[in-house]
Amino acid sequence: MPLSDDKKIETRDRINRDPDFREAFLIQARNMYKKALQFNPNLEAEINRFEKILGAEPGTYEFMEGELDEIDVFEKILDAYDSQLLEDEKDSSTIN
Repeated sequence: MPLSDDKKIETRDRINRDPDFREAFLIQARNMYKKALQFNPNLEAEINRFEKILGAEPGTYEFMEGELDEIDVFEKILDAYDSQLLEDEKDSSTIN
């Protein structure tokens, strides 16, 4: 489920100005990690970077050229999480 550009901008702004939202956002992402990694184990490096970004004070993490920001990484986590949920549902509904 891709996030709209407006939603990404709104979320980035809120993460940077609202520490409670930032913490809640990180907690929700952490709740999705395990399932997302089941679907795409290659996300581990991105998840580690996501943790570093959100662990730093807002506006202090220095991004490399072309590097994904926290919202772009979260979108990858969300996609993998959703895909694994669909796989799990498919597997549990299959009659052997």
